[in-house]
Amino acid sequence: MAVIALLLTAGIHALGSTGGQARQVATTTVIGMLEQARTTAITSRCIVVLAVAEPGEPPSNDHRCRLGLFKIHEWPAKPATLDGIPVGHWQSLPDGVVILPGSVSGLRNPRDEPAITIRHLAANQATSGRFFLLAFSPRGSMLWPSGTDPLALRIAEGAYRNGQPTPNTRSRSGGIAENHLQIGRITARPYQFDK
Repeated sequence: MAVIALLLTAGIHALGSTGGQARQVATTTVIGMLEQARTTAITSRCIVVLAVAEPGEPPSNDHRCRLGLFKIHEWPAKPATLDGIPVGHWQSLPDGVVILPGSVSGLRNPRDEPAITIRHLAANQATSGRFFLLAFSPRGSMLWPSGTDPLALRIAEGAYRNGQPTPNTRSRSGGIAENHLQIGRITARPYQFDK
């Protein structure tokens, strides 16, 4: 009986922290993709973008947010449509996690910028999608969104409702369970911080 009680307690605890675990996995995934984009830009000596694909955009029509990398050989003064070459495979964020708009401690959020179309080949067919982007220069610095101040991302527990990222709110406090990443301009390295 004691063993069964112990297993039930552990199971209930694991279920209660599933959202927090998914959020931390998503944060780690985003950090890894940002580092990969920066490193790829430096080693390939071209502009590399991290594209955030929300539900309804390629590569899939399910309810998950995905991250992909593209090499961009020409960067216009006002990017609206870019031609890109995919780098690797798209990475899915876990179910129950969204990337939210909104500034953090006065830092701009790339999710608030207009989506940009990227045209590319997928399975030998021309395709395109509208994505929120972070672009890295061949020197490894942040190129887009333009500006001089660091950027911030909000990774929260939630779901996409009517095509919009909607955070889960805590019933008692009304707060949002979220992680924040700050991304510098010159070194463009992300790190996690709290408000």
